[in-house]
Amino acid sequence: MVACQEDDCHYLEGSKRCARRAAFIRSILQEIGLGGERLMLFHLPGTAAEDMALGSGRSVQALDAAALDPQVAAIRDQVIKTLWALPPSPLRTVPVPEADEDFHQEVELSDDDNEE
Repeated sequence: MVACQEDDCHYLEGSKRCARRAAFIRSILQEIGLGGERLMLFHLPGTAAEDMALGSGRSVQALDAAALDPQVAAIRDQVIKTLWALPPSPLRTVPVPEADEDFHQEVELSDDDNEE
């Protein structure tokens, strides 16, 4: 997950809510045996400071996309490193039951719903 920096979120409390939700989901993943480390939360600069400056008529220093490149690259590297370190998903080790051929039910697909 990627959220705004806590002090620069357009939605004021959005980053805090995101962090709480991520912690909750991590606890669920841990509880069901998938591992909470499978959910990662990263923060990138938001636009709240720019929005407030524009709203008050002040000049705005635009967020330079090139300045974000090192941060995005660091997030990418951390995700790759974490993924390589994770054990295989326990969900992949559960055998898929064979489909029972008698389980399928035939359904008539005619357009004659209003016939008398």
